[in-house]
Amino acid sequence: MKTLLITGATGFLGGCLADKYLEEGYSLKIIARNLRGVSLKEKMDKIFPDKRTEERSAFSGRIELLEGDISTENLGLSEADYLRLAGAVDMVVHCAAATKFENDAHDILTQTNIYGSLHVAGFCARKKIKRFHYVSTAYVAGNRRGTVFEHELEKGQKFNNNYEQSKYEAERRISSFAKQQGIPLTVYRPSIIAGDSITGYTKNYDNIYAFCRELVCLNDYETRRKSGNDSLIQGRHEVRPVSLRIPGDKHCTINLIPLDYAANAIFHISKQEESAGKIFHIVNPSPPTIEEIAEWLKVATGIYRISIVSQHEFRASAPNVLEKCFSRKTKAFQPYLFGEACFDSTNTRTFLAGAKIDCPLITQEFINRSIQYAIQTKWGKKGAAREYREIEYKPERAGDRQKTGNNGLVLNI
Repeated sequence: MKTLLITGATGFLGGCLADKYLEEGYSLKIIARNLRGVSLKEKMDKIFPDKRTEERSAFSGRIELLEGDISTENLGLSEADYLRLAGAVDMVVHCAAATKFENDAHDILTQTNIYGSLHVAGFCARKKIKRFHYVSTAYVAGNRRGTVFEHELEKGQKFNNNYEQSKYEAERRISSFAKQQGIPLTVYRPSIIAGDSITGYTKNYDNIYAFCRELVCLNDYETRRKSGNDSLIQGRHEVRPVSLRIPGDKHCTINLIPLDYAANAIFHISKQEESAGKIFHIVNPSPPTIEEIAEWLKVATGIYRISIVSQHEFRASAPNVLEKCFSRKTKAFQPYLFGEACFDSTNTRTFLAGAKIDCPLITQEFINRSIQYAIQTKWGKKGAAREYREIEYKPERAGDRQKTGNNGLVLNI
Protein backbone atom coordinates (compact mmCIF):
# COMPACT_ATOMS: atom_id res chain seq x y z
CA MET A 1 0.00 0.00 0.00
CA LYS A 2 0.99 3.63 -0.40
CA THR A 3 3.01 5.59 2.12
CA LEU A 4 1.25 8.74 3.25
CA LEU A 5 2.64 11.83 4.98
CA ILE A 6 -0.04 13.67 6.93
CA THR A 7 0.24 17.00 8.75
CA GLY A 8 -2.21 18.15 11.41
CA ALA A 9 -2.94 14.59 12.60
CA THR A 10 -3.07 15.75 16.22
CA GLY A 11 -5.84 18.15 15.24
CA PHE A 12 -9.53 17.86 14.57
CA LEU A 13 -10.03 16.84 10.94
CA GLY A 14 -6.48 15.55 10.49
CA GLY A 15 -6.89 12.98 13.25
CA CYS A 16 -10.06 11.56 11.69
CA LEU A 17 -8.40 11.34 8.28
CA ALA A 18 -5.28 9.67 9.72
CA ASP A 19 -7.48 7.01 11.26
CA LYS A 20 -9.26 6.35 7.95
CA TYR A 21 -6.04 6.04 5.95
CA LEU A 22 -4.62 3.70 8.58
CA GLU A 23 -7.71 1.48 8.41
CA GLU A 24 -7.42 1.47 4.63
CA GLY A 25 -3.92 -0.02 4.86
CA TYR A 26 -1.69 3.01 4.24
CA SER A 27 1.64 3.42 5.99
CA LEU A 28 1.57 6.76 7.83
CA LYS A 29 4.34 9.26 8.40
CA ILE A 30 3.00 11.80 10.90
CA ILE A 31 4.72 15.13 11.51
CA ALA A 32 3.67 16.98 14.65
CA ARG A 33 5.09 19.58 16.99
CA ASN A 34 5.99 19.20 20.65
CA LEU A 35 6.43 15.42 20.69
CA ARG A 36 9.61 15.38 22.77
CA GLY A 37 9.09 14.24 26.32
CA VAL A 38 5.67 12.83 25.47
CA SER A 39 5.23 9.08 25.85
CA LEU A 40 4.27 6.98 22.83
CA LYS A 41 0.94 6.16 24.49
CA GLU A 42 0.16 9.86 24.97
CA LYS A 43 1.04 10.57 21.35
CA MET A 44 -1.20 7.78 20.13
CA ASP A 45 -3.99 8.83 22.48
CA LYS A 46 -3.92 12.29 20.94
CA ILE A 47 -3.96 11.09 17.35
CA PHE A 48 -6.12 7.96 17.67
CA PRO A 49 -8.31 8.50 20.75
CA ASP A 50 -10.86 5.86 19.72
CA LYS A 51 -8.44 2.97 19.19
CA ARG A 52 -7.82 0.43 21.92
CA THR A 53 -4.28 -0.51 22.96
CA GLU A 54 -4.34 -3.81 21.11
CA GLU A 55 -5.52 -2.10 17.93
CA ARG A 56 -2.68 0.41 18.14
CA SER A 57 -0.18 -2.39 18.61
CA ALA A 58 -1.45 -4.08 15.44
CA PHE A 59 -1.05 -0.83 13.50
CA SER A 60 2.21 0.34 15.07
CA GLY A 61 4.37 -1.13 12.31
CA ARG A 62 2.71 1.21 9.80
CA ILE A 63 2.99 4.42 11.84
CA GLU A 64 6.05 6.65 12.21
CA LEU A 65 5.78 9.74 14.40
CA LEU A 66 8.27 12.54 13.82
CA GLU A 67 8.62 15.81 15.66
CA GLY A 68 8.71 18.64 13.16
CA ASP A 69 7.40 22.09 12.30
CA ILE A 70 6.04 22.84 8.83
CA SER A 71 6.68 26.56 9.29
CA THR A 72 10.44 25.96 9.11
CA GLU A 73 12.75 24.66 6.37
CA ASN A 74 12.78 20.89 5.84
CA LEU A 75 9.53 20.75 7.84
CA GLY A 76 11.60 21.02 11.01
CA LEU A 77 13.21 17.62 10.34
CA SER A 78 16.87 16.71 10.14
CA GLU A 79 18.30 16.65 6.62
CA ALA A 80 18.57 12.86 6.79
CA ASP A 81 14.95 12.35 7.87
CA TYR A 82 13.69 14.86 5.33
CA LEU A 83 15.43 13.17 2.40
CA ARG A 84 14.46 9.71 3.64
CA LEU A 85 10.79 10.70 3.76
CA ALA A 86 11.00 12.50 0.43
CA GLY A 87 12.05 9.24 -1.19
CA ALA A 88 9.55 7.04 0.64
CA VAL A 89 6.32 9.04 0.63
CA ASP A 90 3.85 8.63 -2.24
CA MET A 91 1.11 11.02 -1.12
CA VAL A 92 0.78 14.03 1.19
CA VAL A 93 -2.35 15.16 3.03
CA HIS A 94 -1.83 18.64 4.44
CA CYS A 95 -4.33 19.45 7.20
CA ALA A 96 -2.16 21.49 9.58
CA ALA A 97 -3.20 25.12 9.94
CA ALA A 98 -3.39 27.97 12.43
CA THR A 99 -7.05 28.87 12.89
CA LYS A 100 -6.97 31.95 15.11
CA PHE A 101 -9.18 34.78 13.86
CA GLU A 102 -7.74 37.52 16.05
CA ASN A 103 -5.68 40.19 14.29
CA ASP A 104 -2.79 39.78 16.70
CA ALA A 105 -2.31 36.24 15.34
CA HIS A 106 -1.21 37.58 11.95
CA ASP A 107 2.41 36.37 12.25
CA ILE A 108 1.57 32.79 13.17
CA LEU A 109 -1.09 32.65 10.44
CA THR A 110 1.47 33.78 7.87
CA GLN A 111 4.19 31.41 9.07
CA THR A 112 1.95 28.35 9.39
CA ASN A 113 -0.74 28.77 6.75
CA ILE A 114 1.26 30.42 3.97
CA TYR A 115 4.93 29.53 4.40
CA GLY A 116 4.13 26.20 6.06
CA SER A 117 1.95 25.19 3.12
CA LEU A 118 4.68 26.21 0.68
CA HIS A 119 7.19 24.09 2.58
CA VAL A 120 4.86 21.09 2.33
CA ALA A 121 4.36 21.77 -1.38
CA GLY A 122 8.13 21.90 -1.81
CA PHE A 123 8.42 18.52 -0.12
CA CYS A 124 6.04 17.11 -2.74
CA ALA A 125 8.59 17.98 -5.44
CA ARG A 126 11.69 16.57 -3.69
CA LYS A 127 13.25 13.33 -4.96
CA LYS A 128 10.00 12.28 -6.63
CA ILE A 129 6.69 13.96 -7.41
CA LYS A 130 4.02 13.16 -4.87
CA ARG A 131 0.24 13.44 -4.95
CA PHE A 132 -0.71 16.50 -2.88
CA HIS A 133 -4.03 16.86 -1.03
CA TYR A 134 -4.44 20.31 0.52
CA VAL A 135 -7.21 21.22 2.98
CA SER A 136 -8.14 24.86 2.45
CA THR A 137 -11.46 26.48 3.45
CA ALA A 138 -14.61 27.54 1.62
CA TYR A 139 -14.10 30.97 3.17
CA VAL A 140 -11.24 31.84 0.84
CA ALA A 141 -14.27 33.43 -0.82
CA GLY A 142 -14.06 36.13 1.87
CA ASN A 143 -16.98 38.53 1.80
CA ARG A 144 -18.26 37.46 -1.61
CA ARG A 145 -21.99 36.92 -2.00
CA GLY A 146 -24.01 35.01 -4.56
CA THR A 147 -22.78 31.72 -5.98
CA VAL A 148 -19.10 30.84 -5.61
CA PHE A 149 -17.96 28.10 -7.96
CA GLU A 150 -15.29 25.55 -7.11
CA HIS A 151 -12.87 26.66 -9.82
CA GLU A 152 -12.92 30.30 -8.59
CA LEU A 153 -10.40 31.84 -6.24
CA GLU A 154 -9.25 35.36 -7.15
CA LYS A 155 -12.26 37.66 -7.53
CA GLY A 156 -11.01 40.79 -5.79
CA GLN A 157 -12.76 39.79 -2.56
CA LYS A 158 -12.06 41.26 0.85
CA PHE A 159 -11.79 39.10 3.93
CA ASN A 160 -13.52 38.93 7.31
CA ASN A 161 -10.28 38.16 9.14
CA ASN A 162 -6.60 37.31 8.70
CA TYR A 163 -7.31 33.58 8.82
CA GLU A 164 -9.39 33.73 5.63
CA GLN A 165 -6.78 35.86 3.91
CA SER A 166 -3.90 33.57 4.91
CA LYS A 167 -5.71 30.50 3.55
CA TYR A 168 -6.52 32.35 0.33
CA GLU A 169 -2.89 33.38 -0.11
CA ALA A 170 -1.68 29.85 0.66
CA GLU A 171 -4.04 28.30 -1.87
CA ARG A 172 -3.06 30.83 -4.51
CA ARG A 173 0.66 30.23 -4.03
CA ILE A 174 0.67 26.45 -3.79
CA SER A 175 -1.64 26.16 -6.81
CA SER A 176 0.87 28.16 -8.83
CA PHE A 177 3.81 26.15 -7.45
CA ALA A 178 2.11 22.81 -8.13
CA LYS A 179 1.42 23.83 -11.72
CA GLN A 180 5.05 24.84 -12.27
CA GLN A 181 6.43 21.64 -10.74
CA GLY A 182 3.90 19.23 -12.23
CA ILE A 183 2.54 18.22 -8.80
CA PRO A 184 -0.94 16.60 -8.97
CA LEU A 185 -2.81 18.85 -6.52
CA THR A 186 -6.29 18.38 -5.10
CA VAL A 187 -7.79 21.18 -3.01
CA TYR A 188 -10.60 20.65 -0.48
CA ARG A 189 -12.57 23.62 0.81
CA PRO A 190 -14.67 22.61 3.82
CA SER A 191 -17.05 25.13 5.34
CA ILE A 192 -17.45 25.44 9.15
CA ILE A 193 -16.78 22.03 10.69
CA ALA A 194 -18.77 21.22 13.81
CA GLY A 195 -18.82 18.00 15.85
CA ASP A 196 -19.50 14.43 14.76
CA SER A 197 -23.14 13.97 13.77
CA ILE A 198 -23.50 10.77 15.81
CA THR A 199 -21.35 11.28 18.90
CA GLY A 200 -20.89 15.06 19.06
CA TYR A 201 -17.10 14.53 19.22
CA THR A 202 -15.01 17.64 18.60
CA LYS A 203 -11.59 19.06 19.31
CA ASN A 204 -12.43 22.51 18.01
CA TYR A 205 -14.39 24.75 20.37
CA ASP A 206 -14.38 27.86 18.18
CA ASN A 207 -17.01 29.06 15.67
CA ILE A 208 -20.53 28.16 16.83
CA TYR A 209 -19.17 26.73 20.09
CA ALA A 210 -18.05 30.21 21.15
CA PHE A 211 -21.70 31.31 21.16
CA CYS A 212 -22.87 28.09 22.81
CA ARG A 213 -20.30 28.39 25.60
CA GLU A 214 -21.35 31.89 26.60
CA LEU A 215 -25.06 30.97 26.61
CA VAL A 216 -24.39 27.88 28.73
CA CYS A 217 -22.37 29.98 31.17
CA LEU A 218 -25.19 32.51 31.42
CA ASN A 219 -27.73 29.75 32.06
CA ASP A 220 -25.47 28.25 34.75
CA TYR A 221 -25.23 31.65 36.42
CA GLU A 222 -28.98 32.15 36.47
CA THR A 223 -29.51 28.62 37.78
CA ARG A 224 -27.22 29.34 40.71
CA ARG A 225 -29.09 32.55 41.44
CA LYS A 226 -32.45 30.80 41.36
CA SER A 227 -31.29 28.00 43.64
CA GLY A 228 -30.70 30.62 46.34
CA ASN A 229 -34.09 32.27 45.88
CA ASP A 230 -36.48 30.64 43.42
CA SER A 231 -38.73 33.67 43.19
CA LEU A 232 -35.79 35.96 42.38
CA ILE A 233 -37.30 38.46 44.77
CA GLN A 234 -34.95 40.59 46.81
CA GLY A 235 -36.78 42.75 49.28
CA ARG A 236 -39.65 44.40 47.41
CA HIS A 237 -37.83 44.40 44.10
CA GLU A 238 -38.28 41.68 41.48
CA VAL A 239 -35.11 40.91 39.55
CA ARG A 240 -36.02 40.12 35.95
CA PRO A 241 -33.66 38.17 33.64
CA VAL A 242 -31.96 40.40 31.16
CA SER A 243 -32.66 40.13 27.42
CA LEU A 244 -29.87 39.26 25.03
CA ARG A 245 -29.89 40.83 21.57
CA ILE A 246 -27.39 39.48 19.07
CA PRO A 247 -26.71 41.56 15.95
CA GLY A 248 -27.03 39.59 12.72
CA ASP A 249 -29.21 38.81 9.72
CA LYS A 250 -31.59 36.07 10.80
CA HIS A 251 -32.49 35.19 7.22
CA CYS A 252 -28.91 34.44 6.15
CA THR A 253 -27.38 30.98 6.33
CA ILE A 254 -24.39 29.63 8.19
CA ASN A 255 -22.76 26.69 6.43
CA LEU A 256 -22.14 24.09 9.14
CA ILE A 257 -21.03 20.54 8.32
CA PRO A 258 -20.48 17.66 10.75
CA LEU A 259 -16.95 16.32 11.18
CA ASP A 260 -17.80 12.82 9.95
CA TYR A 261 -19.18 14.16 6.67
CA ALA A 262 -16.07 16.29 6.04
CA ALA A 263 -13.71 13.39 6.78
CA ASN A 264 -15.69 10.82 4.78
CA ALA A 265 -16.00 13.10 1.75
CA ILE A 266 -12.32 14.08 1.65
CA PHE A 267 -11.17 10.50 2.22
CA HIS A 268 -13.38 9.11 -0.55
CA ILE A 269 -12.41 11.79 -3.08
CA SER A 270 -8.70 11.54 -2.28
CA LYS A 271 -8.59 7.89 -3.35
CA GLN A 272 -9.75 8.72 -6.87
CA GLU A 273 -6.97 9.50 -9.33
CA GLU A 274 -9.36 11.61 -11.39
CA SER A 275 -9.65 14.14 -8.54
CA ALA A 276 -6.12 15.43 -9.25
CA GLY A 277 -6.17 19.00 -10.51
CA LYS A 278 -9.65 19.68 -9.12
CA ILE A 279 -11.13 21.73 -6.27
CA PHE A 280 -13.93 20.48 -4.04
CA HIS A 281 -16.32 22.49 -1.88
CA ILE A 282 -17.07 20.24 1.10
CA VAL A 283 -20.17 22.11 2.21
CA ASN A 284 -23.74 21.73 3.40
CA PRO A 285 -26.16 21.86 0.45
CA SER A 286 -28.97 22.87 2.85
CA PRO A 287 -27.36 25.12 5.46
CA PRO A 288 -29.50 26.37 8.37
CA THR A 289 -30.39 30.02 8.77
CA ILE A 290 -29.15 32.18 11.62
CA GLU A 291 -32.71 32.29 12.94
CA GLU A 292 -32.93 28.48 13.01
CA ILE A 293 -29.63 28.22 14.87
CA ALA A 294 -30.84 30.83 17.39
CA GLU A 295 -34.09 28.92 18.03
CA TRP A 296 -32.20 25.66 18.56
CA LEU A 297 -29.76 27.37 20.91
CA LYS A 298 -32.66 28.70 22.97
CA VAL A 299 -33.94 25.20 23.54
CA ALA A 300 -30.50 23.65 24.08
CA THR A 301 -29.28 26.24 26.60
CA GLY A 302 -32.51 27.31 28.26
CA ILE A 303 -31.90 30.97 27.38
CA TYR A 304 -35.14 31.95 25.66
CA ARG A 305 -34.54 35.68 25.65
CA ILE A 306 -32.21 35.59 22.64
CA SER A 307 -33.22 37.71 19.68
CA ILE A 308 -31.35 38.24 16.40
CA VAL A 309 -31.62 41.91 15.46
CA SER A 310 -30.24 44.08 12.69
CA GLN A 311 -27.15 46.16 13.31
CA HIS A 312 -29.32 49.28 13.10
CA GLU A 313 -31.73 47.98 15.73
CA PHE A 314 -28.87 46.88 17.98
CA ARG A 315 -27.33 50.34 17.87
CA ALA A 316 -30.67 52.12 18.33
CA SER A 317 -30.52 51.53 22.09
CA ALA A 318 -27.49 51.07 24.28
CA PRO A 319 -26.54 47.41 24.84
CA ASN A 320 -26.99 46.11 28.35
CA VAL A 321 -24.11 44.65 30.33
CA LEU A 322 -24.72 41.07 29.25
CA GLU A 323 -24.93 42.09 25.61
CA LYS A 324 -21.61 43.91 25.91
CA CYS A 325 -20.02 40.91 27.60
CA PHE A 326 -21.43 38.44 25.06
CA SER A 327 -20.41 40.63 22.13
CA ARG A 328 -16.87 41.00 23.42
CA LYS A 329 -16.37 37.27 23.88
CA THR A 330 -17.78 36.31 20.47
CA LYS A 331 -16.40 39.25 18.49
CA ALA A 332 -14.13 37.19 16.23
CA PHE A 333 -17.05 35.17 14.86
CA GLN A 334 -19.69 37.89 14.52
CA PRO A 335 -19.03 38.65 10.80
CA TYR A 336 -20.46 35.21 9.97
CA LEU A 337 -23.85 36.29 11.35
CA PHE A 338 -24.36 38.73 8.47
CA GLY A 339 -24.37 36.41 5.48
CA GLU A 340 -22.14 34.28 3.34
CA ALA A 341 -21.80 33.05 -0.22
CA CYS A 342 -23.72 30.16 -1.73
CA PHE A 343 -21.05 27.51 -2.37
CA ASP A 344 -21.48 25.47 -5.53
CA SER A 345 -20.39 21.85 -5.01
CA THR A 346 -20.76 20.25 -8.43
CA ASN A 347 -17.37 18.50 -8.29
CA THR A 348 -18.05 17.13 -4.83
CA ARG A 349 -21.49 15.79 -5.75
CA THR A 350 -20.06 14.16 -8.87
CA PHE A 351 -17.22 12.38 -7.05
CA LEU A 352 -19.47 11.28 -4.16
CA ALA A 353 -22.20 9.96 -6.44
CA GLY A 354 -23.12 6.42 -5.47
CA ALA A 355 -20.92 6.44 -2.36
CA LYS A 356 -23.80 7.06 0.09
CA ILE A 357 -21.89 9.96 1.64
CA ASP A 358 -24.39 12.73 2.27
CA CYS A 359 -24.20 15.75 4.55
CA PRO A 360 -26.49 15.15 7.56
CA LEU A 361 -29.04 17.86 8.27
CA ILE A 362 -28.25 20.30 11.06
CA THR A 363 -31.14 19.91 13.50
CA GLN A 364 -32.14 20.58 17.09
CA GLU A 365 -30.82 17.13 18.00
CA PHE A 366 -27.46 17.91 16.42
CA ILE A 367 -27.12 21.17 18.38
CA ASN A 368 -28.17 19.44 21.61
CA ARG A 369 -25.63 16.67 21.08
CA SER A 370 -22.83 19.11 20.23
CA ILE A 371 -23.43 21.22 23.32
CA GLN A 372 -23.74 18.19 25.59
CA TYR A 373 -20.40 16.84 24.36
CA ALA A 374 -18.77 20.24 24.85
CA ILE A 375 -20.09 20.46 28.41
CA GLN A 376 -18.91 16.94 29.23
CA THR A 377 -15.42 17.74 27.94
CA LYS A 378 -15.41 21.15 29.66
CA TRP A 379 -15.04 22.97 26.36
CA GLY A 380 -11.71 21.38 25.60
CA LYS A 381 -9.91 22.05 28.84
CA LYS A 382 -10.56 22.08 32.53
CA GLY A 383 -12.30 25.20 33.73
CA ALA A 384 -12.78 26.63 30.24
CA ALA A 385 -16.47 27.33 30.80
CA ARG A 386 -16.26 30.79 32.26
CA GLU A 387 -18.83 32.00 34.75
CA TYR A 388 -20.56 35.38 34.96
CA ARG A 389 -19.53 35.95 38.55
CA GLU A 390 -18.62 39.54 37.87
CA ILE A 391 -22.28 40.41 37.33
CA GLU A 392 -24.52 40.60 40.40
CA TYR A 393 -28.28 41.08 40.22
CA LYS A 394 -29.26 43.51 42.94
CA PRO A 395 -32.14 45.91 43.50
CA GLU A 396 -31.39 49.57 43.00
CA ARG A 397 -30.26 51.48 46.07
CA ALA A 398 -29.39 55.12 46.37
CA GLY A 399 -25.68 55.78 46.17
CA ASP A 400 -24.77 52.59 44.27
CA ARG A 401 -22.59 52.85 41.16
CA GLN A 402 -24.99 51.27 38.72
CA LYS A 403 -25.72 50.56 35.11
CA THR A 404 -29.22 49.85 33.96
CA GLY A 405 -30.09 47.29 31.27
CA ASN A 406 -32.72 47.88 28.61
CA ASN A 407 -35.41 46.08 30.61
CA GLY A 408 -34.91 48.07 33.80
CA LEU A 409 -32.63 45.54 35.46
CA VAL A 410 -29.97 47.19 37.59
CA LEU A 411 -26.55 45.62 37.37
CA ASN A 412 -23.97 46.41 40.04
CA ILE A 413 -20.49 45.82 38.64
